[in-house]
Amino acid sequence: MSSLITTTIPADVTGLSRTEQELLASIMQDVKRGLDAIMRAARTWMELSEKARGRIVEQTRPSLRDFWTKLERVGAGELHPQLATVSGLAARYLGKLPIEEQERYLRDGIPVASLRNKDHRLVDVVLMTEEQRKQVFTGNGSTTRVRSVEEQRVWLSDQAARRVLQKEKLAGLKTVDRVGWSVRSGKVFVKPARVETGLTRRDLETMLRDLE
Repeated sequence: MSSLITTTIPADVTGLSRTEQELLASIMQDVKRGLDAIMRAARTWMELSEKARGRIVEQTRPSLRDFWTKLERVGAGELHPQLATVSGLAARYLGKLPIEEQERYLRDGIPVASLRNKDHRLVDVVLMTEEQRKQVFTGNGSTTRVRSVEEQRVWLSDQAARRVLQKEKLAGLKTVDRVGWSVRSGKVFVKPARVETGLTRRDLETMLRDLE
């Protein structure tokens, strides 16, 4: 397992009394011990034969299968122990990066660009939105990587252009309002009264013409 992995999580908090600071330090020591325990458990897990590991996965609770998978990746030096304790797609994608990059982004945060200003923010992986995850990560499996700030801005510009084109496309679609239904943005919305009485073949043919 890589010696670059650290299990100490900084917690610099202001405005606490001395007693509260001491309690926080005690909590973070417990967290570190927990992460160290995960690493020890991962090393022990890898000492089991592949056949034994397979039997354990097969015969223990299904809810543990994701944990066993993460534990094996930690033991193989592929997954940071901190990522074994968090969920979310962004964390899953971060876990696909080389272990050194996982360590760096967990420590420093992940750069997230914006079109509104030239600067970028460093965002904790657990706070990333799904849209930010799509913006930041590209590729899949072994090809997964973090886009550079410049690449993110290009991606954001492309997405903005696509939204404009989609808006123009929808604006060009006609709007129809009939007794039983209406047509907007290329979609048919059947009115409640017509839902109760049902639609005829002629209604459906008229709807299709309205969509053209």
